[in-house]
Amino acid sequence: MQSVNLIIDPPNESGWNMAVDEALQQLANETGQGTLRFYQWSRPTLSLGYFQKSDDRKLHPASALCAMVRRASGGGAIVHDQELTYSLSLAGTNRWSSSQNDLYGSVHQTIVRFLHTKGVLASQFEFPVKEGQKDLEPGETADYPDPDSKRFLCFERRTAGDIVLDNFKIGGSAQRRYRNATLQHGSLLLNRSEHAPELPGVLNLAAVPLSADEIVTDLADLLAEDLNLRLVRESLSEKQKINAEQIRSEKYDHADWTFKR
Repeated sequence: MQSVNLIIDPPNESGWNMAVDEALQQLANETGQGTLRFYQWSRPTLSLGYFQKSDDRKLHPASALCAMVRRASGGGAIVHDQELTYSLSLAGTNRWSSSQNDLYGSVHQTIVRFLHTKGVLASQFEFPVKEGQKDLEPGETADYPDPDSKRFLCFERRTAGDIVLDNFKIGGSAQRRYRNATLQHGSLLLNRSEHAPELPGVLNLAAVPLSADEIVTDLADLLAEDLNLRLVRESLSEKQKINAEQIRSEKYDHADWTFKR
């Protein structure tokens, strides 16, 4: 059983949130120490996937007034507002290192199991299999044309293993490989945001009394059980805070990074 730090952070600014995730990935790479982190956002923020063009935010007028940050992971843009975000940083020596898709699918399977315990009948998305089409691993997109694959917002796209409810995507994740460590972070959409009104969340679709605090407590326990982790409640050390602040100032709060494309 691997010992993993559990960090539950208060809402914070976009650059800090992204910098902390990267600092924790570096920690996993350098020391082998993994971290499961839950966090939210202090103001509505549009995060671009690494490969998206900054000008493409004009494709989504509803989020025009949101702050903007560029993630180090790929995928479509996400409006971070009425949601819960998690990150999981694990060293390359852990049992997930040989198959990133296993980690992707396992985390989503646990989130689905958590939602079922609350009476929310979510599931993991599967592409319809066409004749001659290979089975898809979690996180893979179909190799035949998918009408949603080029949409600007991540939650309007579908990849195998995404979490869906009533045909709406409510949960997704992305990964970034860094030397000998994997960072996986993702979002569970809780409620409809005025900055992305086309996307309903769990509370809109299922009308269940769920709070972010309740989700964090119960979901952390289930992830520890399913991934065979021993969670140790921690906070960022002073050294990690200094590293995150440096990453933030040099990268995520810097225009050269945000508008690199």
